[in-house]
Amino acid sequence: MTDHQLFLVLAEILVLVLAARVGGELAARLGIPTVVGEIVMGIFLGPSLFGAVWPGGFRALFPPDPSQRNLLELVGWMGVLFLVLSAGLETRLGVLREHGRVVMLGWLGAFVIPFAAGWGFGILAPDALVGPDADRTSFALFIGVAMSISAIPVIARILMDLSLIRTRLGVLIMSTAVADDTIGWLVLGVVAGVARGEGFALGNLAGTLAVTAAFVLIAFTAGRNVCRWVLRSSQRLRIPHAEVSVVLSFVLLGALATQAIGVHLALGAFIMAIQVRRTGLRLNTSEHVVHQIGTGFFTPFFFAFTGINVDLTTMRGTTLVATIVAIAVACLAKFVGGALGARAGGLPKWEAIATGVGLNARGAIGLVIAAVGLSIGVITEEGYAMLVLVSVTTTLMTAPLLRLCVKRIANDDAAAAAADAALKPATP
Repeated sequence: MTDHQLFLVLAEILVLVLAARVGGELAARLGIPTVVGEIVMGIFLGPSLFGAVWPGGFRALFPPDPSQRNLLELVGWMGVLFLVLSAGLETRLGVLREHGRVVMLGWLGAFVIPFAAGWGFGILAPDALVGPDADRTSFALFIGVAMSISAIPVIARILMDLSLIRTRLGVLIMSTAVADDTIGWLVLGVVAGVARGEGFALGNLAGTLAVTAAFVLIAFTAGRNVCRWVLRSSQRLRIPHAEVSVVLSFVLLGALATQAIGVHLALGAFIMAIQVRRTGLRLNTSEHVVHQIGTGFFTPFFFAFTGINVDLTTMRGTTLVATIVAIAVACLAKFVGGALGARAGGLPKWEAIATGVGLNARGAIGLVIAAVGLSIGVITEEGYAMLVLVSVTTTLMTAPLLRLCVKRIANDDAAAAAADAALKPATP
C-alpha cells in the first residue's frame, strides 16, 4: 500500500462514517429508523448525486481503483460481522417454544409465500439483474431468500420505539422474525455454496447441505458447551476485556468455518453468535461493548458504503420497472404471508395484520444479503441497487403502518371492553 492509498482510505472512512452519523441523527429527529438516514447519505455521496454533480471530486475521493475499493470492502465486511453478531445476540430460540403454533404458522406464511414470490420474480426478472457467476435458477433462489428474510435488529428497534417489545404482539413478531432469519441464513448459506460451485447441480447441493448440516449440528451441541467453558475461563483472566475478545473470536471462528466449506461467512458468524447467547451467561458488559463498537463505527460505515455502491442512474427502462415490481412483490408477499399465517395461528385480525407489517422490515439484514449476492456474483450492480431500495422502502414504511395497526388494536380492545360492560347487569 502506498502513502497515497493509505491517505485515501483514511479519508474515505472518515467521510463515510461522519456522513452516516449525520444521516442517522437527521433520521432520528424525523422519527424514522437511523439506518435509512445512513444509507441515504451514502447514496448522496455515490454516483447518484455527488458523482453526477462533481465527477472529478467523486473520482478523486473514490477512485475506480479495484485495490482501493477492496480496502473499503474489507472494512465494510467487518460491519457485516458486527451486524450479524448483533442479530445473533438478539435471537432468543427459547421464545419459539413458548408460542409454537402462532410462530410456526406465522413463519410458514411469512417465509414460504415471499420465497415463492421471490423465486417467481427471479425467474421472470430482466437479464440485467442476473450476476455474471449465476444461472437463472441460483439467481431465483437468491431473490427468494432476499424476499423472505426479515431484520431482527431493525424490528427490535422499531418495537422498542413503539413500546411494544414486551407486549404479546411484540414477542410474537420477534419470535417469528427469529424463525425467519434462522431458516433464511441457512438457505442463504446453501444458495451461496451452490452459486460458488457448478450451478444448481443435485450432487453439489447435496454436498453443500450435508457439510452445512454437520457444522450446524456441531455448533448447536458441542459448540454451546465450548463457548460456555471458554467464556467462563475468560472471566478469570487478568487482561482487560478478555470476554469481549472471546466473543469476537468465536464469531470470527464461525465465519472462517463456513467460508472454508464454501458457504458464506455470514451464516457461521450468525450461528456462533447464537451459541454465545445460548450459554446463559451474563454478558451485559461484553454485549454493550460490541454494540458500541458496531453501532458507533463499523455498521454506520457499512450502511454508507452500501449507499455509495448504489447507482440510481442505472434505474431506467426495464430495470426501473423491475425494481418497482420487486418492491411491490416484497411488501405484498411478506405482509400477506405473515398476516395469513398469524391469523391461522389464532391471532385476532388486527394483531395478525400487525404481525405481517412488522415482519416486512428488511433493514440492515437485507443490505447484508445484497452485499453477499454482489460479492459472489449472483446479482449485478443493478440488482444490488434494487435490493437496497427494497430494504430502505420496507424499513421506512414499517413504523408508521405498525402505529396504525396498534391504534386499531387499541380501539377494538376498547370497544370490546365497552361491550362487555354494557352486557353486565346493572347494580341495584
